[in-house]
Amino acid sequence: MFSDSFLVFGAGAWGTALAIQLSRSKQKVVLTSFDKNNLLEIKQHQENKKYLPGFPLPKEIDVQPYNTALVAQAKSVIICVKSPYFLAAISLLKEAMRNKNLFWATKGFDPETGELFSVVVERALGEKTPYAVVSGPTFAEELAEGQPTAITLATNNINNPDALAKQMSNKNLRVYLSGDPVGVQLGGGLKNIVAIAAGASDGLGLGANARAALVTRGLDEIKLLGKELGGNEKTFIGLSGMGDLILSCTDDKSRNRLLGLSIGKGLSFEEAIKLQNDIPEGAHAIKTLVEKNVVSDKQPIMFAVYQLLYKGLDVKKVAEELMLRPIKGEF
Repeated sequence: MFSDSFLVFGAGAWGTALAIQLSRSKQKVVLTSFDKNNLLEIKQHQENKKYLPGFPLPKEIDVQPYNTALVAQAKSVIICVKSPYFLAAISLLKEAMRNKNLFWATKGFDPETGELFSVVVERALGEKTPYAVVSGPTFAEELAEGQPTAITLATNNINNPDALAKQMSNKNLRVYLSGDPVGVQLGGGLKNIVAIAAGASDGLGLGANARAALVTRGLDEIKLLGKELGGNEKTFIGLSGMGDLILSCTDDKSRNRLLGLSIGKGLSFEEAIKLQNDIPEGAHAIKTLVEKNVVSDKQPIMFAVYQLLYKGLDVKKVAEELMLRPIKGEF
């Protein structure tokens, strides 16, 4: 018996994995996206061979091309698209939302303004729109496989979020609650940038000591900038902050880490993204944040990533400059 209904918009790896988990939690799930051809392939094979091969979808998941009736039939809508497409998804859904719960699992910032997606949502749908951010240390493959996973559901305006968290949870997925959607968004967006730096360090062969130091100081940058931008300090040592940072900086399933690894080994940014056939979220984020004067040399690790990707600076020189910065107190 279904206890709730979710429309998952975005049939990439993460959206598909989340749909699988929600179905395992006995929720009614409809999966849709911009890509009609891929939806037809998923429906035909009962598997997302393009983005999440090897994981059959439960037959209960309804895969449909997008139309406004799908929104009308759902109690909650979850957006799972990459950051450059977030506004387009909101614009498409806007007509039919009518104060339904809106969730998003997109990590990053609006590429045009550098704003958090909560600001984009409030401007497009109104400040009274009930919304939540879904974030945390998650790889789509492990989520789809049913490996133990914990995520954060952050909201300060949805009625009875405890019930939603319980409905989404199951023996493989544990959903924690937060009242700090700003901090959760910042943790999820900024950690991708530090993960690129960690990958570059490992690509250079600088060792485990260097990686540990870089991740620790990167977390400090996230925490200080996050507080400045309105997040709660505790959020940045939680699942959506430190947890997600550790995952992305240390495991080669992380596309951001892989980008850094390639650059540390001598590839240019253009060569590295061709190798991945994709631009990871951290590369989008740091470009926007530096150009909008949110990140500067006051955040030396994150700013160094911008210099590597968009100014073509030599990775060895950047690493050396980070080590030779003026000595200061740790805290």
